[in-house]
Amino acid sequence: MHLEQRLEFIDSLPSLPPIIMPRAFADPSEAQPPHDINKPTASVMPDTINAFLPGVSEQIIDDVNLCKLIMQNAATKKYPDEKQLFEWYKEYVTGLSNIGWAFQAKNLQETTIKRVGLTMDQVALEVVAGLLSPSAATTLSKVSKLAVDAVQKNPKAIGIFNRESKLGTQAKFDIAPVWTDNHGQANMVLNCISLDARESTRGILFWKSTKQSTTIKTGAVHMYLSSRTFSGIRDKLISKYADAANKYIDNLPDF
Repeated sequence: MHLEQRLEFIDSLPSLPPIIMPRAFADPSEAQPPHDINKPTASVMPDTINAFLPGVSEQIIDDVNLCKLIMQNAATKKYPDEKQLFEWYKEYVTGLSNIGWAFQAKNLQETTIKRVGLTMDQVALEVVAGLLSPSAATTLSKVSKLAVDAVQKNPKAIGIFNRESKLGTQAKFDIAPVWTDNHGQANMVLNCISLDARESTRGILFWKSTKQSTTIKTGAVHMYLSSRTFSGIRDKLISKYADAANKYIDNLPDF
């Protein structure tokens, strides 16, 4: 896709919906140490936790957050029904590819995991493990677990994550590990997981399976962001979305 086509695609994307922040979340100026690139960290947005490994810069964190939020919003506008998970996910991934993300490998399926006491970060690991080496999956799972724990302990982060969630329904979530490759480009395993969350009275963020088996619908794809492609459209995305996006995203302190 040529640069002009990518810019036209951005013009066609819907705006983020207006949001009235709860009073407890109204002040975004909380004192927080600057990001240490040598430490892992995380960000949270509706239904999504991004877990960043050591070596990921603030610029990449901002790029990943913005790309994902914009394309999630566009996919939801087109496929608002929670039963349309696979259609939603394909729209989401296709949108990311239009702004510079490239595929490495992908997996889309419905599967049953047989384990009691399964948590959402463990489900996410089951999904991404098939796309990574065992050692890489182990490293990513540790950071993902830290990210989920950090969100669960942060009332502001919980509020953002649960903004579009409904108790007692089929729920979807994304726990995406993000790292940089040898070229300094962002890589992530983008996953979308849908499961029956009626077992949880506190929402999917605190879900734990109580049944012998849990059937989940999953989509997972290993993608990387082309620095060369994205550099030509970053300013366009920022000018259109940055102010609104800040209300939907919270960057957590380093771990």
